[in-house]
Amino acid sequence: MEPVIPDGTTVGIDLGNKTIRDGKIYAINHGGLLRIKLLYNMPNEQVKIRSYNTEEHPDEIAELQDISVLGKVFLVFSIIYRKHNN
Repeated sequence: MEPVIPDGTTVGIDLGNKTIRDGKIYAINHGGLLRIKLLYNMPNEQVKIRSYNTEEHPDEIAELQDISVLGKVFLVFSIIYRKHNN
């Protein structure tokens, strides 16, 4: 989900909120991969899976039964460390 959510970022997940609302960020299990993605409901029991970096990670369409929504992301926490030459 870079550049918005850098790799290694800590996220808070509301495990009680699994109802997909278009354009919100969710933690999902998709084919054994744990992923943080934007989700969109599609017709015929399908879901669009989107990254912020669509050039490197194009949209995917998945069958709803093929993913497990773990919960909605409500917190993104990242520490940026820069070494100074002082």
